[in-house]
Amino acid sequence: MIYIVAALIILGTFLINYRGIVISGKVQLAVIVAIVGLLLTAVIASAPLVRVENFSPFFPNGILPIGVAAALIFWSYLGYENVSNVAEEFKNPKRDFHRSIVLSVVVISTLYLSVAIATVGTRAYAAGGSVAPFAAILSNALGVYGGVTTGVLAVFIIFGTVNAYTTGMSRVVYSLAKEGGLPKAVARIHPKTGVPPLALAVVSGPSMTTLVASYFLNIDLQTALLIPSGAAILVYVIGSASGIRLLKGSRLRLYPWISLAVSLIMLPFVGVVLVVSLVVALFGFFYRRIRGLRR
Repeated sequence: MIYIVAALIILGTFLINYRGIVISGKVQLAVIVAIVGLLLTAVIASAPLVRVENFSPFFPNGILPIGVAAALIFWSYLGYENVSNVAEEFKNPKRDFHRSIVLSVVVISTLYLSVAIATVGTRAYAAGGSVAPFAAILSNALGVYGGVTTGVLAVFIIFGTVNAYTTGMSRVVYSLAKEGGLPKAVARIHPKTGVPPLALAVVSGPSMTTLVASYFLNIDLQTALLIPSGAAILVYVIGSASGIRLLKGSRLRLYPWISLAVSLIMLPFVGVVLVVSLVVALFGFFYRRIRGLRR
């Protein structure tokens, strides 16, 4: 059943994005409002139950599990940078782009920190088990309906994430095709909707293939989460190194150094699944080299 829902989400986000960026944006706004509303409800309802003593000891199992957990949830913070992938869709990119990035980071960090405090402060992870502690938090606000609401919220969050990244990554694929990193046909724009349909297919197609592979190969959740996290951290390493070079002589050069240091610290926690990201990166590198030689 879970895989059927996942397949429907992938198909649904493809069709929504095929209709155009305006439709996708409206759907995304509605989903985000619902998610933020439920998260705030859970946090506010749990506030009276938070106990200071639940935060001690702060590292009951040492630092290593914290690092692994950080690598697992690294992908959860990636939504804000997706703004850069759709920057050309802004009416006033010079004004709105930076505002969107800063606002996204502040809102995401505040929500995540609030949920983390509520989870640890109420010991919801113990009451709800290691699989669904958030269900225990929502039960504080909604009683017996907490578990059901958690399931609905999870679907909304997944849908919102897939929808946003289908939009953003299709633009990345489109840009790659324009620059010769992929066949030129992928960069074609639909005359009515203004979207690159083949670029959308390049994103949604492998997503569906990966879902099918996960079903038949019985890939566990931790591995499934570490694969995109590893790819994201690797991109951060490359992007930070590029930022250091591009910002040579600028006072802002310190920031990519900080990003690079944190990303390099996180890489070992990803483990062997980082090989998947390296293989994809090498494939892209050699593809461009071969195309360059043929020209």
